[in-house]
Amino acid sequence: MTRRPGTPRGDTVAPGREASTRPRLRSVDVLRGLAVAGMLLVDNRGNDAIPAQLEHVPWNGVHVADVVFPVFLLVVGVSIPFSRRADRPRAALRRAVLLAVLGWLVVAAKYGSLTAGAGVLGHVAGAYLLCWLLLRLPRPAQVAAAAGVLAVLSVLTVAGGADPDRSWGHALDAALGLRFSAEAPHGFPGSAVTVFLGVLAGRALHSGPGRAALTRLTAGGAALLVTGLALAPVVPLNKRLWSPSFVLVTGGIALLALALLHLVVDGRGVVRPFRLFEVMGIEAIVAFVTSEVVFRSVLSHAVQPAVDGWVTSVAGAVVSAWLYPLLSVGAIWAVCAALLRRGLVVRI
Repeated sequence: MTRRPGTPRGDTVAPGREASTRPRLRSVDVLRGLAVAGMLLVDNRGNDAIPAQLEHVPWNGVHVADVVFPVFLLVVGVSIPFSRRADRPRAALRRAVLLAVLGWLVVAAKYGSLTAGAGVLGHVAGAYLLCWLLLRLPRPAQVAAAAGVLAVLSVLTVAGGADPDRSWGHALDAALGLRFSAEAPHGFPGSAVTVFLGVLAGRALHSGPGRAALTRLTAGGAALLVTGLALAPVVPLNKRLWSPSFVLVTGGIALLALALLHLVVDGRGVVRPFRLFEVMGIEAIVAFVTSEVVFRSVLSHAVQPAVDGWVTSVAGAVVSAWLYPLLSVGAIWAVCAALLRRGLVVRI
């Protein structure tokens, strides 16, 4: 946890970003916060009456729920060009280890098992570390290397066919003695490319926010989206495998969202409607850990079913499906806002 002396309350530097003379790009914080809020709506739903778009696709395909985590990972990459720590091996390794350990502790608390895995934060750590290694290459070779990773993953995805139990990801996780899931190590290479796409966006913003950066973000996002959709009939959109088409489509969506927010928030100064998301974006670690420990662990066994049952009996299942996740967003925002009012930012 860090305190920013002299910093106006509620106007702190985002996690993973060093203080500088540049104006803070509030659009990045807002997009991170939107991703966090999306995670809360998906993970803390009141019951199964929630819309299908807020549920993960079991195998091939994409719902809104499947886009949330890639957006968060892309923002991780956006912050790298703004951070002096990112160039220091010891600092980068320390960050990855701390994220992995925290992720393991959160998952252990949620499932009551020390062998449940590292979860979302562990996935972030793995993707960040692989991307950091990619960035050690000369700049002209970085894009080629990322494209090479996607090419290899395309072959592996197609070779595995439509059966999850025969996929390359399942085989790799089983060989490591781990449960096959979207957060497991087989997904790190593809998600590292997602982080790298964020790095490219961050470089565009770092070189000079404004019309030029907006043009690059928009053109890049559109190109990724079109390419990913064109690839999807051959290499299916698949979050659990973090397939190349999934990387490109979700990366394109994230870049277009960032471009829109850069125009509205940074360019036109329209901040107030997005303030809730900005607060949660700055305190992203607090928001996620609080959700996992409090709402998905402590309250999920007795309180959540009781609340769902009562609200369903009074207002119906659909209202209950939305009320509980919205209450979780409000409660977690209050915690984040309280920290910011005291000039405190928790970051890794």
